[in-house]
Formats: sequence, C-alpha cells, structure tokens
Amino acid sequence: LAEADIALIGLAVMGQNLIMNMNDHGFVVCAYNRTVSKVHDFLQNEAKGSKVVGAESLEDMVSKLKKPRRIILLVKAGQAVDDFIDKLVPLLQAGDIVIDGGNSEHDMLPANLLQAQRDYFGAHTYELLSNPGHYIHTNWTGHGGNVSSSSYNA
Repeated sequence: LAEADIALIGLAVMGQNLIMNMNDHGFVVCAYNRTVSKVHDFLQNEAKGSKVVGAESLEDMVSKLKKPRRIILLVKAGQAVDDFIDKLVPLLQAGDIVIDGGNSEHDMLPANLLQAQRDYFGAHTYELLSNPGHYIHTNWTGHGGNVSSSSYNA
C-alpha cells in the first residue's frame, strides 16, 4: 500500500532530523537504512508516535511510496551513493526522483542549499538528461503555495 510521500535513505543524525522535520510539516516519510536494525531503533525511539514508516529493503521502501516516487539519499559521499543509485534504478520508473542530499561534490554546497530551500517550499527544478540545458520547474510535493519558475546563480 503506497502511503509515503517521500523516502529517506540514511539514518545518521542528519537523516533522522530531516525525517522528523518533514514529519512535523505533514509529510509521511519512509525511513530506510542498510542496517535494518537502525530503522527499527529509530521507529521505536525518535520517531515513536509519528507518521514515519519504516522499510526493511529497498523493494519494500519503493512499494510504500506514492508515485511519482521521491527518494532522498543521505549516505556517505562517493561509492555508497553510486551503489544505492545502481540498486534503485531497476526499481524505479520514469518520473521518479532521486536526490543526493549528502556531501557529494562539496563545491556544490551553496547551490544545493539553495535548492533545498526551494524544495522545502514545494518547488523543484531539474534538468532533463535527454535535453541538456532544458529545465523543468514543478511543485512535486503537492504541498506549498504558488510556485513560479525562476533562474538563479549560486
């Protein structure tokens, strides 16, 4: 039964706090961690009494997401990100969104923070890989106010 608005992979301190922040703002979040015991511990402690749901596998996580699926990766930069993306791609469909919210490419941090603020308010801008240089701006959360398109330099 698809019930979650978004999933977050990685239950270190930053991941847990982001999940609880999204929960506090009315989003149903599916929490996943490669070490499944961390999911159980999080649900029994920090997320107890919340709307947060847990997943025991990537397949389980994907099955709990509303379409289009939205997944945030908060895992160690580098190979771990690539490994998760490789495992996720066969489980996803066109239009699903995977966001690397971790520390990859630290030079991009100011732009990533600006985009995170836009995402928080319900808008998302992304470049079509099939048409480089063409950007789409949508209200993908279903929440938030009036969404307008703009460009920015970070």
